[in-house]
Amino acid sequence: MTGRAARRWAIQAVLLLAVGGLFWLAFANASANLAARGIPTSFAFLNQVAGFSLNQSVIPFTPLSSYGRALLVGLINTLLVSALSAALATFIGFAAGFARLSRNWALARLAGFYVETIRNLPLLLQILFWYVAILSPLPPPDQSHHFAGFFLNNRGLSLPALSFANGWPAIDWPFFDAAVNRYNVEGGLRLPPEACALVLALSLYTGAYIAEIVRAGVNSVARGQSEAAAALGLSAGQTRSLVVRPQAMRVITPPLISQYLALTKNSSLAAFVGFADLMQVSGTILNQTGAALQVIAIDMALYLGLSLATLALMRWYERRLSWGGRA
Repeated sequence: MTGRAARRWAIQAVLLLAVGGLFWLAFANASANLAARGIPTSFAFLNQVAGFSLNQSVIPFTPLSSYGRALLVGLINTLLVSALSAALATFIGFAAGFARLSRNWALARLAGFYVETIRNLPLLLQILFWYVAILSPLPPPDQSHHFAGFFLNNRGLSLPALSFANGWPAIDWPFFDAAVNRYNVEGGLRLPPEACALVLALSLYTGAYIAEIVRAGVNSVARGQSEAAAALGLSAGQTRSLVVRPQAMRVITPPLISQYLALTKNSSLAAFVGFADLMQVSGTILNQTGAALQVIAIDMALYLGLSLATLALMRWYERRLSWGGRA
């Protein structure tokens, strides 16, 4: 190792030690202040009984479950809402983006109206609109709107779900039978109105931004590429799939990743409509235990992990397609 390389390593080591020391001093100071005020500083509270119920839980949860399990339920709910919203936002965004490029004047203007309107309204306002104005007036379960195995009522949306109850994967279809339960739909996966409002708002809001990303990506492909493809005898469909799409996706993918990351973090607004996501559950635990430092640290670590996992998945997808000659 040369002298210059050794100095670089030494400077980096000193910098890392300095940053680590600052974090340790901050943690030690916070721990001392919390201990002086009788506020717990350990994570032992995670094993204590929660004592509250949740309006949405994919896994079994009762008030006798632990705080740690409550956090797990909140994390799963956040993942569920984020995954559903990302899928819907992608579909809406690509459809609206291509619609804006359509030669049909009415379709292009309608897509443009959607994009400009949704992007300029606060996301929280949209969540409250869907929850209060649209979903709250829905009929009771015995008068549900029923279509293709889906039930929509004032208890939420019940949809088919994958079940392993008998050891084999099967579709668990929702159903309503007054003799079994006259107050709710049985079977399937139920999303409460709070979750439905959140998914709708996140999907439409993020889809508006994805639409602009798609439009910019397609417009970035030179017109001469399509003309050359036509000269080679390719049809319009072949030109879009073999020439335009691969080049456009190279431009679309990086900002698309940013939208997925923003969507996951925006799901924390679920607390404003009372949906049991990670932030809402964490707030309840913090109020009951007073373990502010630990709960906030757990939330930061989990959201950071979700963001890094999303980024890694999209980077893997990008490498798999080998755009730009990268393996």
